[in-house]
Amino acid sequence: MKTAALKAEQFITDAEGKRVGVLLDLRAYERLREAGEELADIQAYDKAQPAVRAEIASGQFVTLAGYRAAQIRKRK
Repeated sequence: MKTAALKAEQFITDAEGKRVGVLLDLRAYERLREAGEELADIQAYDKAQPAVRAEIASGQFVTLAGYRAAQIRKRK
């Protein structure tokens, strides 16, 4: 099977010539998906920040050392 690399954007149009889709090569598609996932991660982080800062300010947190000590106590 022969494959061809897309060198430029290729649009799919409807009967009236309106653009309704686009063909992307796989590499460009993967880059767009990764960028979308990264953006979603950043947005989730930004959304969580106010609540996390409030918990830290009010002392509602456990340090890693404290968590480990609690886990060791549970095992005994």
